[in-house]
Amino acid sequence: MKKKPLIMGICNVTKDSFSDGGKAFTKVDALKHIQNMYNCGADIIDIGAESTRPGSEPISYNREIKKLAPILKVLPKNKFFISIDTNKLETQEFALKNGAHFINDIYGGSNDLFKLSKKYKNGLILMHTPGSPKIMQSKTNSYNNVLTDIKKYFLKITDKLKKNKISNKKVWFDPGIGFGKNLNQNLLILKNLKKLRIQKYGLVIGSSRKSWINKIDNSNVSDRLGGSIASALYAFTQGVDIIRVHDVLETKQAIEIYNKILCSR
Repeated sequence: MKKKPLIMGICNVTKDSFSDGGKAFTKVDALKHIQNMYNCGADIIDIGAESTRPGSEPISYNREIKKLAPILKVLPKNKFFISIDTNKLETQEFALKNGAHFINDIYGGSNDLFKLSKKYKNGLILMHTPGSPKIMQSKTNSYNNVLTDIKKYFLKITDKLKKNKISNKKVWFDPGIGFGKNLNQNLLILKNLKKLRIQKYGLVIGSSRKSWINKIDNSNVSDRLGGSIASALYAFTQGVDIIRVHDVLETKQAIEIYNKILCSR
């Protein structure tokens, strides 16, 4: 039986995220959403307080912490893994001090974060992006070869990880679907996931509900479940370790059934 990936459920405590902005903005709604994803089988819950959709504006770390604190402080730390989606060192340190198990950094981390991780022994999800969310979609022509460039980017990060003595068992790389990539580049990444695996480090994919699906079938963000599951199943066949999704129940079910069919005799 093929090893199944961990499912990371998305909880955006924001008003302007591209898919679920405003749905889990309050503490009550966020906790309800998190509990529902856990009940549906999420292994990791990824909580973000700053939108990183294309064109979005950053917020201060003070505001970010203020939004995260009421949620993070009451979440159980022994039922599921808690990931905090943040690129700000102050927020990263706050999250780790308050029991987060993972930091998910769209900018691929920093030496300061790696020093923190050496202390807290947390997991790291380190993503590739060619620029900030505000300008990243203007960078789609900046690659010599999107696969080679992403791999070089990850290899540079591994040098920093090794200097800080961060175990490869604690790190997962994310090629950043939709972050400074056009449709063809996104499809090329998805088709060549095995080529983007770096040494013995883990691999994450986050393609759920993103606009690359819309560019194929002209669908609204609420009508992209089929495309999201298709990409999740393909990622599963390529040995991806973590799949980051909005629709936990449906994705988990699809992988379970697909795996049963593969292994039936």
